[in-house]
Amino acid sequence: MDDQLFSTEHNGQIPKGLPGGFFIYEAGGSERIVFAGPNVIELYGCDSMEEFLEHTQSSFRGMVHPDDYDKIENEIQAQTIYDNKRHDYVRYRIKTKQGEERYVEDFGHLLHSVSGKSYYFVFIVDVDQNEFYNKNRNSAAEAQILSGLQETDPLTGLLNMSSFYQRVQGYLMSPASWREEISFIHFDIPNFKLINERHGFSLGDELLCDLGKTIKDIFQGAYVSRFSDDHFVVCTTGNRGSVVAKVESVYKKMLLADVVNKKVRLKAGIYYMDDRRSELGLACDHARLACNSIKGRHDVNFCVYDDMLRETMRRQQYVIDHIDEAVENGYIKVFYQPVIRVKTGKICGYEALVRWIDPKIGMLSPADFISTLEQYHLIHLVDTYIVKRVCEDYVAITSAGQEIVPVSINISRLDFELCDIFGIIEKTREEYGMPRNMLDIEITESALDQNGGFIKSECDRMREMGYSIWIDDFGSGYSSLNTVAEYNFDVLKLDMVFMRSFERNTKTARLMTYIMDGARAMGVVPLCEGVETKEQVEFLDKIGCERAQGYYFGKPLPLEEARALALEKGMEWE
Repeated sequence: MDDQLFSTEHNGQIPKGLPGGFFIYEAGGSERIVFAGPNVIELYGCDSMEEFLEHTQSSFRGMVHPDDYDKIENEIQAQTIYDNKRHDYVRYRIKTKQGEERYVEDFGHLLHSVSGKSYYFVFIVDVDQNEFYNKNRNSAAEAQILSGLQETDPLTGLLNMSSFYQRVQGYLMSPASWREEISFIHFDIPNFKLINERHGFSLGDELLCDLGKTIKDIFQGAYVSRFSDDHFVVCTTGNRGSVVAKVESVYKKMLLADVVNKKVRLKAGIYYMDDRRSELGLACDHARLACNSIKGRHDVNFCVYDDMLRETMRRQQYVIDHIDEAVENGYIKVFYQPVIRVKTGKICGYEALVRWIDPKIGMLSPADFISTLEQYHLIHLVDTYIVKRVCEDYVAITSAGQEIVPVSINISRLDFELCDIFGIIEKTREEYGMPRNMLDIEITESALDQNGGFIKSECDRMREMGYSIWIDDFGSGYSSLNTVAEYNFDVLKLDMVFMRSFERNTKTARLMTYIMDGARAMGVVPLCEGVETKEQVEFLDKIGCERAQGYYFGKPLPLEEARALALEKGMEWE
């Protein structure tokens, strides 16, 4: 049964011509306007209530500028539904019937009638444009203190991190949550900074608002927060299948955005809260870690924090805590894999590969620690140590009168930021008396896209000094032929993905032939890694690939074992 609506005919008069007025609308649903004073009607450029209702489509949504509505709706709900104070303060733009844009302050209070319906009683004030954008002046600053607007994100209107923690903690302690399945989701836009750089901060802000609205629309009734930048966190109820379905819905909606520059491939991490005694901050962190674990992957858009990921996190922490000890005590080892001259079958070089043999947990492959060390900006500790060990091994081989060939070492792009990597290489080499032509430098192709100008100049300097520069992992990701043209280097090393697809994809052979022809035409030596069969070697010889590397010739081994295996196979050094 509808509430009774009272006429103002016998309840005094409302002064006209004031810059402010009063209106009432229903909470939720269509947000139907049930009353508007004469000053409100005049503010919107209308002459009657009928004209005002037609202009606003009888809804509070119609009173707000369409570009501001989603943010304002979030702010009002955050202040009234999540907050026990039941009142709100917001600022937004309106459009008059004549199309004029005006600026208003809105002071509202959520009231509940005996029938169960709820209404917003709102006092609206017309403000100067300069004051509208000045957050620290007059009524705005005062109202923020009174209303708790500081508890919402100023861009999206969602809960900020501190208010999210407060609301969710209160919910988790309430009896209403005890029988619910609760999940935390962390959303992230990969490479969001690049979006700002390419398309401007205005579009970036629009994208964040769109994402906030999308999450809120799909996770209705959930606690939705923008923690910082492009990081959004949700606390929701429901079974695990429904949570995953909603995450995928958010992903699809953002990927299919109407504006091309707003099409993004989100990443999400999910943590199912099995133990209510878990700390709230830890739950959010688990969701974040799950999200971060797939940032470099293109085949998945969400990850669930589980025992396997927990073990991965534990291993990562072990790496961080013990890397200094591993370097100091020599747990970091150099393994050597031969590089073969395809025409002659002779060993023309070795690649120095890093392994970690820990006395407590055994062998750690590069996949277990390299990415972790890069993530925490510790990779230079290993790379500089490897340079020293390679130089020491050179001295040992030459002292024993054994055949010597060049050794290539891998350099991370972060080495250029964390230390003077080329200065360290030159100083170490000189200290041990290792000739420059015996020490080749491999840099992954992807590193050249980041801080490329500085890396290019450094590589040019090292080439002029006599070092050979290799481009590693060509073809492993988003390879660009422009990279080959822009940088000066000596060896183009094709990633093993080519050999893996060689036998099942007939196009691979033709593509590799073109790459070999192009490399030779530019005076660059082609090298293919991942070679595992005699047929592959014969094919590489046929298309003119000069060097090859792979398990067919020998797997990575400690120096003495690698040389012993070569002798056992009857292989020779150049």
